[in-house]
Amino acid sequence: MRIDSIDLYLVENKFYRPWRTAYGSDPGNGVLMTCMRSGNHEGWSESSPLPGPTYCYEYGEGIYNVASKFLAPMVLGKNFDTAEELLAAMSSIKGNPFAKAGIEIAWWTLKADMEGLPLHKLLCPESTVTAVDEGPGFGVADSLDDLIAEVGAALDSGAKRVKLKAMHGWDVNMVQAIRSTFPNGTFHIDCNSSYTIDEADVFRKLDHFGLAMIEQPFSPMDILDHAKLQKMIDTPICLDESITDPFVVRQALEIGACGFVNIKPARVGGLAHSLEINRLCKQAGVGCWVGGMMESDVGKGICVELAAMDNIVYPNDITPETDNYPEPIGAHPLKYVAPWKLPVAQTPGTPIKPDMDKMLSKTRLHCSLKAEG
Repeated sequence: MRIDSIDLYLVENKFYRPWRTAYGSDPGNGVLMTCMRSGNHEGWSESSPLPGPTYCYEYGEGIYNVASKFLAPMVLGKNFDTAEELLAAMSSIKGNPFAKAGIEIAWWTLKADMEGLPLHKLLCPESTVTAVDEGPGFGVADSLDDLIAEVGAALDSGAKRVKLKAMHGWDVNMVQAIRSTFPNGTFHIDCNSSYTIDEADVFRKLDHFGLAMIEQPFSPMDILDHAKLQKMIDTPICLDESITDPFVVRQALEIGACGFVNIKPARVGGLAHSLEINRLCKQAGVGCWVGGMMESDVGKGICVELAAMDNIVYPNDITPETDNYPEPIGAHPLKYVAPWKLPVAQTPGTPIKPDMDKMLSKTRLHCSLKAEG
């Protein structure tokens, strides 16, 4: 498959309200949208590390620059039969998984378009999944009463689980309030790397509330202390920000650093790495689930396709963009087919393309690269 052209867009869109977590508050998002073409076929991707280097060292404008100046020229005009060949062509650029994912995921959706397959059938040919489970997540609220009201509404609507963002001053007391109000609900907390092993007592206290998991309590680079904490408590640890590629996963599994792994395809460098991470986890008896990064429905639709693979044992973190953005940019909306169930695509190629007029109205940077000949 020859890559004839690549268009890159830095798209900025505002949330309904700032998204507040342990690493700060974001009023909106800045994402890399990529369109890759071969002949009359095209594929789209969305990569969303958030607008500033707070979730990780990458950020929206940064990955746009890396993709446009380095990665896209490395693959333009060349033929790639596999995603592994494509990744090898970009391997001289160290790190930058979100930037590489923008290129790699577009290759997958382009290939799905060329082969006339829905993306999930290209990723997992044996899959018979028609819809995937997801569950809501709530950031740090203005008050416990506000959070309790939001959680209650989600559970009343049939949510199978709820994710709660945690941070210093919004952890043990918050979980205690939620658990006492909803004794039978399934909850987990996401710490966004904001604690250290010196605060293990916090997690010993949280261990009493029957959480499904504790997501990413420590620094992304601190695999060893996650393993130490996992031996101290019964609640499974879930690694999220730590999981940047299959190599890290092999190490984490070997030392028992987690009981779950959250796979965000853009964060791990694309869909080929996502599949390999899930394979390694299944082999080790560790369950996975798929997470999102506040993408539009273009990116969320791709996450849904990935969530159709096996070993996805926990409701995913993929909500329609209308939950986050008053002005969505998807060409058609990602809609529930049942409470908290999202359908996999039935059409080939990119599950949900952008509405070009809407996307361009929010595009701050754009470049168009074409192969010679």
